Amino acid sequence: MGNAIAEEKDEEHLETPTPSESGEPTFGVASDAVTPHQETQNMEVHKHPHHVTHKKKWGEYLLEFFMLFLAVFLGFVAENVRENAVEAHREKVYIKSFYEDLTADENDLQRIINNLSQEVKIADEVGKLLATVTATTPANRIYMGLTQINRSSATNLYVNDRTVVQLRAGGMRIIQNKRISDSIVGYYKEVETIRFLNDESLNIKRTLREKFSSVLNAADFDKVTDSTNQIINPAETLFLRSTNPDAINSCLLWVNNIKHLSGGLKIRINELRNRAIRIKAFIGEEFHLENE
Repeated sequence: MGNAIAEEKDEEHLETPTPSESGEPTFGVASDAVTPHQETQNMEVHKHPHHVTHKKKWGEYLLEFFMLFLAVFLGFVAENVRENAVEAHREKVYIKSFYEDLTADENDLQRIINNLSQEVKIADEVGKLLATVTATTPANRIYMGLTQINRSSATNLYVNDRTVVQLRAGGMRIIQNKRISDSIVGYYKEVETIRFLNDESLNIKRTLREKFSSVLNAADFDKVTDSTNQIINPAETLFLRSTNPDAINSCLLWVNNIKHLSGGLKIRINELRNRAIRIKAFIGEEFHLENE
């Protein structure tokens, strides 16, 4: 019986809880168990480098800063390279467009030069006829010549400016090649000068038309144009309405003005055409456009 009482006390002793250091109850059977305090100590000993409470060294901060800086810098470089590539492509597009404009101008300017040569020739002929005309002198050639001068809008300057209009709207900075950008500016500056002279020529022709009524017969003036609006030499002989020296002299003055101004325009436009050819040659060599 004494043994039974001893075993019962031993069982009570095993089941009786003992206070822990943290104040929480524990059991004697768990003598090898790890307490929360011990777990905290173990965790502090075995902290991972990326743990929130891990203190970084200066080298780690510098490395992270360097990696961040490098990523931003490389992104900036990549964007800059991309923008430069886009700008270079746009520059070539504009220059190719300007090259095409010059090609069209080259042909159009030659046509205007030919028309101006014809106008100078007609004005010279009319001037000589007016200088010697009398009341009985056949004036068919005078009527025809004055009609041709009156119509000579074919000598007006028209250039292809689709590219320069876009460049002036803010694209000029795209042209990085200074020689080409200077060529574009110089070319269209000369165009503006020629347009001014061309407008002056038109004003002189308007003034000449005002003199027609004093020397030409309206009915005869109508006879030098056919039903298709072509200038013809009628079968009948035509005469001037008046050979008054003052009227003839006034008309002759403006005819000679047209002759000389048209001659000057011809020279300038021919120089403009030669400039277009030179610019085309340079662009073709610089950007390899001649075979495109």
